[in-house]
Amino acid sequence: METRLKRWQRIALGAGLPAAVIFVCVLLYRGLWNVPCPYLALTGLYCPGCGTGRALKALVHGRIGESFRYNSMLYILGIPFGGILIHEYLRLVFPGMGLRPVCLGRRVELGSLTVIVLYWILRNIPAFSFLAPA
Repeated sequence: METRLKRWQRIALGAGLPAAVIFVCVLLYRGLWNVPCPYLALTGLYCPGCGTGRALKALVHGRIGESFRYNSMLYILGIPFGGILIHEYLRLVFPGMGLRPVCLGRRVELGSLTVIVLYWILRNIPAFSFLAPA
């Protein structure tokens, strides 16, 4: 089923999403956004997303190695899925480009879920402490 957005929706999405991304990058760059992990606070265990805020802050400051140490999953799955999100954004905002919808296969979905769950488990085991946020 093909989704067609009205012109005003494409304009709002086309302008609003980049503005929101720039706003978040400015907040991260200036150190004004520090979101604690509720899962870590409640359980004392790291979730797959723990360290992502610090990783993004290090990334906008150009410290890629430090960013990778905070949350390597951001690079392992974040880059490919970020590319898919950008593709879908362009497809919805600029329908004239003729981009086709991205359809992930069942194996990719299950594989990604497996990687996330394994990462979640391993980063809480002392032998794999290098996966925990630095």
